[in-house]
Amino acid sequence: MKTKSALVTALVLTLAACGTTTQNGYTGANPVQRTITNELNTIVFIDHNLNRTDITKTIFGEKVSNTVKVTLDRSGMSNTATGQLEVWTMIRNRTDYDLQIEGKALFFDANQAPLMDESMWRRVYVPANGTAIYKETSLNSRAEYFLVELREGR
Repeated sequence: MKTKSALVTALVLTLAACGTTTQNGYTGANPVQRTITNELNTIVFIDHNLNRTDITKTIFGEKVSNTVKVTLDRSGMSNTATGQLEVWTMIRNRTDYDLQIEGKALFFDANQAPLMDESMWRRVYVPANGTAIYKETSLNSRAEYFLVELREGR
């Protein structure tokens, strides 16, 4: 009888310890990136199946697993001759098959207030193990900051 009690107790403790917790208190297998505040002048993956890091706590310590379909090689911004803000990023496909990536840019003024100058989702084709450029230009010449969101094409 003691053996059964010890076995049940060990099983309950093991199952309780296997409940996963990710960074900043999220439970389950949530990507770490979902817990990070998006800074201005950055490019973020809103589709976490493209690029993410999962940190899972187990009874043996932390387990880190990465999903990497695409990475960003380079990014930048500049002003056009007419004063609009132009943002670009080089997307590298790390898979052995072609991908469709969609990008959308949001622009902000000097006070970091949204300009309601948001682009439509634009599709970029990235060949297997190749690169492509996503580029967007603001409609408003008051744009000084940006946020680019990337997701897999739908």
